[in-house]
Amino acid sequence: MKTELFAELKKLGDKIATELVFAEPGKDLGLLPVNSLLGQIEELVGQEAPAGPLVDAAKEARLWVNAIFESTGKFNMLTLKRLGQWAEWWQTLIAACEAKSTPPPIPADWQHAGERPAELDPSPTIQEEPRKQEEPLLTLNLEQDGDLLHEFMNDSQEHLQNIEQGVLALEQDSTDADTLNSIFRAFHTFKGCAGILNLTAIQTLAHELESLLDLARQQKLAITPSVINLILEGGDTLRQFSNEIAAQLAGKKAPAPIVVPTLSLLERIRSTLADKPASIISPTPAVTALEQPRPAPAVIVPSAAAGLPAAQPPPVQAPVTVTLAAAQGAGAAVRANSAGAVVKVDTIKLDSLVDFVGEMLIAQSLVVQNRELNALQNEQLTRDLAHLSRISKDLQRTVMSLRMVPIRATFQKMNRLVRDLSLKVGKQVDLLTEGEDTELDRTIVEEISDPLVHMIRNSIDHGIEMPEVRVQRGKPARGAVSLKAFHQGGNIVIEIKDDGNGLDRKRILARAIEMGLVKPDEQPSDSEVFNLIWSAGFSTAEAVTDVSGRGVGMDVVRRNIEKLRGKVEIHSQPGQGSTFSVFLPLTLAIIDGLLVGVGEHRYIVPTLLVRESFRPAANMIHTLHERGEMINLRGRLHPLLRLYAHLGIEPATTDPAQSIVVVVEAGNDIRCLLVDKLLGKHEVVIKSLGETFHRNKYLAGAAILGDGRVGLILDPQALVQMQSAPLEAAA
Repeated sequence: MKTELFAELKKLGDKIATELVFAEPGKDLGLLPVNSLLGQIEELVGQEAPAGPLVDAAKEARLWVNAIFESTGKFNMLTLKRLGQWAEWWQTLIAACEAKSTPPPIPADWQHAGERPAELDPSPTIQEEPRKQEEPLLTLNLEQDGDLLHEFMNDSQEHLQNIEQGVLALEQDSTDADTLNSIFRAFHTFKGCAGILNLTAIQTLAHELESLLDLARQQKLAITPSVINLILEGGDTLRQFSNEIAAQLAGKKAPAPIVVPTLSLLERIRSTLADKPASIISPTPAVTALEQPRPAPAVIVPSAAAGLPAAQPPPVQAPVTVTLAAAQGAGAAVRANSAGAVVKVDTIKLDSLVDFVGEMLIAQSLVVQNRELNALQNEQLTRDLAHLSRISKDLQRTVMSLRMVPIRATFQKMNRLVRDLSLKVGKQVDLLTEGEDTELDRTIVEEISDPLVHMIRNSIDHGIEMPEVRVQRGKPARGAVSLKAFHQGGNIVIEIKDDGNGLDRKRILARAIEMGLVKPDEQPSDSEVFNLIWSAGFSTAEAVTDVSGRGVGMDVVRRNIEKLRGKVEIHSQPGQGSTFSVFLPLTLAIIDGLLVGVGEHRYIVPTLLVRESFRPAANMIHTLHERGEMINLRGRLHPLLRLYAHLGIEPATTDPAQSIVVVVEAGNDIRCLLVDKLLGKHEVVIKSLGETFHRNKYLAGAAILGDGRVGLILDPQALVQMQSAPLEAAA
């Protein structure tokens, strides 16, 4: 064998030893990574030497791991002890084979997986009948975690709906990679949220389903009807958990431990993962996904009913209606004038009210600007119309305030995440929060939770160093992650900052070249390299764990923030830490915009991006080689973009000296837009453009203006990413 192969086998053995450090009896943490690493070892030694001591050693460890998949699906004390001994012995065996000396024989006292000495088993009485396992109980802490459970329920209903619809679409087209990835991301997020609240039974099931889908994404598992049935049954089981939790939160059921049958389902999933027949056969015959029966209703086991017969299964609970109080997460509601009264408003009704007020404002503007009414010159009518305008604007501000909620509840949820995750990875981390009273649109608060979870998990897992490493580098043993929200230029900025190791530019670039995202001869800037972490499937983790390593988290962040019309900026310094700044609009329903004219068309530029506007002099315009037209703005050159050239329309004039320049900025990027004229500033209600204009990257939506005509809203991110058009197109 080659020296490089021995080095790789040693490295794989070290990784197995590292995974075993965090493994515990009765848990499956690290089981899948160990299984994957053993598979890599078997593949390497099988190719080079189909027979020999290395192959025999790999098979010995494989027997123990396979026995776990065939039984409980969790580590036991004997297997952990044997695998620990095996990892040390493996290095001795590699050294002997590399030196071409006599390899040490397999220790005679190593027994195969089926032989389970009682003295090594933590629960000998239970192991006498290993198949008689009790279903895991799910106990809720309604008093302490009530607000977070409300948020979890609000999110879980959407995730489960998306999973079910996605699986049904996948059944029709099993090659649809986008649908498969969306289902995978939903389970990944579902698992992470359940882990924050220590909902172990839910987290375990979601983790196994996620692993099943990950094999399918890697094209190592075919999407067969049986796999579709497993995923659908898993989604239905998770929905049962959600319904039972919702029933207790709504007071429809008394607080008590919840048990939903999952052992049979988990074993069938693990058997599929291990490519072995299930030892527990489903009592129902195989059916198609659309005919898949729902799991039996959950059984509520009273906490003091040890040894007593289980209660009769109650009817399946209907999904709880999502109210404003639940959506806000902190239990806030619309309070009436009467003392202590609380009115709960369905979110659908609230959104309808906002839409109707927006339509009313458009109608009011049409009336006020009606030429025939203005020609009457009636003083009383003028006063009445002015009074109507004031009332309409006050009503709009009041209604919009109903959508604005503080981000406190979302920040508080991260406290639990940081605490539990730092303990899991063996690090000491403090979470510092600032600006919890900052208010955002309700929809933004709901949608930003998942991206924050993923970014904080990455800060702790990849950014913050181990305590001993921090001390060696002159840092405090306890790391710090700060979460800050504040207003900036009409935006809301959420800043996630850590004092860890910073982003490893070389490692990111090497991984990007390996994945084909960057050519080997390219020299990207730091900003371009850092932005590679948003790529789908990108990860620098050496092993997949239940914290990271699948390359999913940052892809979720990018997708969710783009959906909110926001952006993320990354700043990182080696050895000092990283800062992720998320820029978001205050609300998704209304935009304050500058109305500009280009030819016969009108466009709206979000004022939060507008830095200034002016009519340029001829000597301010310059043309640079390979950079196009530039404009000299107070001694600095910025790209000049002729908007008509990018939008493909006829301008009133092509002479910059006869036009207007609107300077827009986002972060460190500045562009100068050349338009024909300024038409004023307007606050408009955003309307979707639909699928027709979906691929036009420069448009973010449309608005009905005061005269009844439509104005197209320019996309903020596309404006600052524009490149200068060719001069022949601009001429």
